[in-house]
Amino acid sequence: MPDIRLESLRYVYSRGTPFEKVALNDVTLDIPAGQYVALLGHTGSGKSTLIQQLNGLLTPTAGRVLYDGEDIHRSKEALRDIRFRVGLVFQYPEYQLFEETVYKDIAFGPGNMRLPAAEIEERVRKSAHFAGVDESLFDASPLELSGGQKRRIAIAGVMAMKPDVLVLDEPIAGLDPAGCRSLLENIKRYHRSTGCTIVLVTHEMNVAATEAERLLVMRAGQIALDGTPQEVFSRPEELRSMGLDIPGAAALAQALRQRGVSLPESIYSPKYLAKTLLSRMGGVSC
Repeated sequence: MPDIRLESLRYVYSRGTPFEKVALNDVTLDIPAGQYVALLGHTGSGKSTLIQQLNGLLTPTAGRVLYDGEDIHRSKEALRDIRFRVGLVFQYPEYQLFEETVYKDIAFGPGNMRLPAAEIEERVRKSAHFAGVDESLFDASPLELSGGQKRRIAIAGVMAMKPDVLVLDEPIAGLDPAGCRSLLENIKRYHRSTGCTIVLVTHEMNVAATEAERLLVMRAGQIALDGTPQEVFSRPEELRSMGLDIPGAAALAQALRQRGVSLPESIYSPKYLAKTLLSRMGGVSC
């Protein structure tokens, strides 16, 4: 699968007016194919603007977005193609539902790809399975279902296009803890099965710590931190200076260090914390 590269990307809202705002400022970034990335940052840091650059919904004020080494804005045909290959699920995607039935909503994207009916059906069933949508709902109106079910249907509709890159903007916002765990497991299973690139926008530090292999932290339209969860969460004061929390396990480890317990700065997950504490006590690892 192709890589994505952002080169000196800049985006300005309301350019040339008194309301001009620089949302992205000289962002250069490579996302290798197949990587699971979490995108973090305070409100207004540029996260939503950045992900809308990935599939060409916004055109850069300056710089380039490269997919497989080619500028996605080089032609109308290239731009149309990238919107099938980089699937974007907006925050509160249930507002995107409009078809009469769940099946038709999931099938909408593949239908626009002009695929044969048999392939569309196969894609609908597979994506519904990955997103946790029961086939018994196929004939129901999506507008009459719960918020969590609507969220899964919208995600299934993007998965049905078989994108090389799946971008999810706060997919667990508003869901209860059980719904969050279930949906995140579905996304992880989809990632393992397809090998596609995942870009997950989230404000939940515990989610970022346990789900992603790479974290990108944005501040004022730039990438402020870029690294593994272990690397990023070993800089708690820098994160707090950006208005961000740290995972619960990292906060607990920090409190224990302040009380004299010798623990590494790199602790960020409950499993890692438990393993370290057990080793300090001479117990077995978990």
